[in-house]
Amino acid sequence: MADVEVVEDEHAWIARVGEHVAGELVWRESHDGTAVVLVHTQVEEGFEGQGVGGALVRAAVDRLAEQGRTVRPDCPFARAWLQRHPDHPVQVQQRS
Repeated sequence: MADVEVVEDEHAWIARVGEHVAGELVWRESHDGTAVVLVHTQVEEGFEGQGVGGALVRAAVDRLAEQGRTVRPDCPFARAWLQRHPDHPVQVQQRS
């Protein structure tokens, strides 16, 4: 696994490996304001399979759990990550 640094941006969590942007997890507020919607996880070519996507989702849901926010994982990767980690303390809202 690569040494991944994740930083929070205005509408994304950005993963860096060294000096390179390795991926991002884009988010937005839900229309009714009840949840943070995880929209899309993108890992750059050359960084796949190195734990970048998982690091992005973990950083996002850790931060949102700290804030007491609810997460709606519209992104298939984030949804699968949360299903593999059912013990994570973040509150999850399914898309209706």
